[in-house]
Amino acid sequence: MVMKSSTLIFSILTLSISVNATAAIKNSSHKRYITPEEVHVTVSPAANQKADAIYESVRKAYTQGKLSANQVVDKALYHNVWSPELAARCLQLVSDKNNRAKAELGYLYTSSKTAYLFPGKEAEGVTLLETASNSGNKKASDYLGIYYNRNKDYNKAWTYFKAAGPDNIPYALTVIGEMYDKGHGVKKDRPTAREYFRRAALLGDHDGANKYGSALKRQWYGDVDMPDAFFWTYVAGELGDDFARSNLMLPIRGERFGDDTHTAFMRNAMTISDVWNENYGHKLQEEPIYKDGYKVGIVPRTVQAEKGDPLSLFYLGSMSYNDEFLNRNDEFVSKCYLPVIADGTLPAPFLAIVYERMADIYRNGKDIKADPAKVAEYTRKAADYGSLAAYKIVENIPD
Repeated sequence: MVMKSSTLIFSILTLSISVNATAAIKNSSHKRYITPEEVHVTVSPAANQKADAIYESVRKAYTQGKLSANQVVDKALYHNVWSPELAARCLQLVSDKNNRAKAELGYLYTSSKTAYLFPGKEAEGVTLLETASNSGNKKASDYLGIYYNRNKDYNKAWTYFKAAGPDNIPYALTVIGEMYDKGHGVKKDRPTAREYFRRAALLGDHDGANKYGSALKRQWYGDVDMPDAFFWTYVAGELGDDFARSNLMLPIRGERFGDDTHTAFMRNAMTISDVWNENYGHKLQEEPIYKDGYKVGIVPRTVQAEKGDPLSLFYLGSMSYNDEFLNRNDEFVSKCYLPVIADGTLPAPFLAIVYERMADIYRNGKDIKADPAKVAEYTRKAADYGSLAAYKIVENIPD
């Protein structure tokens, strides 16, 4: 779906482009980091009861033949956005006879993000992954490549990445890029690393997008492209990479630290780095990406958006929705996001954001008339594509 050039250009010109769009926020009390000792993960009894009820419904449907083994895996992946433990329980129902279940359960047991939830299960997870990989499951091969890379067994990592072939999961592409970047198990090749980061970014991996944006700023990876460096770093932040957002000096979830030039994350990171560099290196210097990248990047991305490029539309719509560089205007956001929905080719992480925000726009009813039916439709879609916030609404998950 292609937008009319005049409509988009007019919309952008009438929105003030300003790096200080959020500078109007007055200084508030200083924020500080929460220490690890202050972090407590608690699950309410009501949430536990909800998880038990969901599991029981899946188990009952499967035993009655209303769900196939693959459908149980689909349910598990859907619920995993909220609870890896619930996903594991569902996967265990069919892991003895389904390689997809073996792969996903093995990943939960071995992934650095979830393994702590399943103490003592790492060896079983590796066995599950190996069994699925040996049966031709490419995701299991990728998961093993990620696992062995993390454990610094680079030869095994490469063996499994090669077994997975070209159909890699997004994060596996990022890991392969890191291996080329650092010369782990292969000759160091930074241009090749950048290409893998690019492929991961296009598939919606936030870490890959952040690394691709970073690589575009540095000549030893290839030609420097500051506008695209800013673009991909911004996209990485949209996909959930707080480090990328802090590198652009944008607010992290609305939280600011002291003056309006640094986020809490950036201030802490720079303080630590400056102390180190005073003794071992040079002081950190602000890179041109912060000052010039977004300005130059707006124009070419607008041209691409006029041609219907979904990534460019996502970028412009997101800046307006967030009131970052483009002022907030829900009508403009919808003009950018609706073609993205109609096109439907962006990976799930992008579409989850788009649908969630479209639901919010129609719930808000500020620049566009409120529409409860559209709110329900878009919220369901956002949940299906992996939005945790939408999932909690759709499934009525208690706090």
